[in-house]
Amino acid sequence: MEESVAGRPTKYKSDSIMERRERILRVARKMIAQSGVAELSVRELCARAGIAQKTLYNAFGSKDHVITLAVTQYTQEFNNSVYYKFPRKTLEGQIERMIKVHSRNTQLRSYTTAIMSVYNSAQSDRALRNAVRLMSTNAYKPFVEMLDEEKGLQAKVTPEHITAYLTTNTYATLTDWCIGDIEDQLLVERVCEGFLMIVAASTRGRHKAEAEQWLHDLRNSRPSWMTFRKMAEVEPGELRAAFLQTHKAKQQGQGVAEASGATADKAAGGDTAATKAGKRGAAKTATATRRSPAKKAASER
Repeated sequence: MEESVAGRPTKYKSDSIMERRERILRVARKMIAQSGVAELSVRELCARAGIAQKTLYNAFGSKDHVITLAVTQYTQEFNNSVYYKFPRKTLEGQIERMIKVHSRNTQLRSYTTAIMSVYNSAQSDRALRNAVRLMSTNAYKPFVEMLDEEKGLQAKVTPEHITAYLTTNTYATLTDWCIGDIEDQLLVERVCEGFLMIVAASTRGRHKAEAEQWLHDLRNSRPSWMTFRKMAEVEPGELRAAFLQTHKAKQQGQGVAEASGATADKAAGGDTAATKAGKRGAAKTATATRRSPAKKAASER
């Protein structure tokens, strides 16, 4: 089994080595959640994990690698544990994911601050910084590919061009929030507004019209936006399920781990049939309430 962090492959030669690395990452995630990245010392991390500092450096190379892999693994587990209504390649799907991810970030400031500190540090390894950036570009990729395939991008706007701007905007906004320049309750709107501004300025035809309509609804707090935002917010059950998934002990075995995850999700208040039905209803309401620019213009005439 191989795993790569910023282009640095790690080969597991035995179950004990694999378990040791997973234990380091579990302890790192716990320490980041408790006190943030500034208080994360290699000495204390190794002491809590029960390993020598040499073992950590041999396995990961640096503390920044530990932080990056710990947070990216949690992010992957979170994305796998939540319920999404819309496909990633649609505009609604991108907005839904931004609302869910960034409403989660307001509940996990220490995790977001940790990854942004690595990304913004002048001392960070370039490959490591690129690995962090890839988290965002991969999230936008299906949507941008759809725009390119449908000839929805304006002339001289390439997929790489718009993706770079979207990622830079997202991380700049998150950095402002991490240092306290943006209040928690405004983070989701600020990230979504920046996303929609870039999409509206970079697309044409119906894609541009849809982005402009969503931007108008957001800025004016229209019912369509407020309903959609409420529907897409991260729920406590989803957040807890992600935590439980990412902190599972590997040595318990796959069968036991799956049984524990199912029980924990139920106890955490995961989606029931009624909850999912409610979400579907909210999504339909948001979509129905939001009128297209053409229909809106017709009704005003």
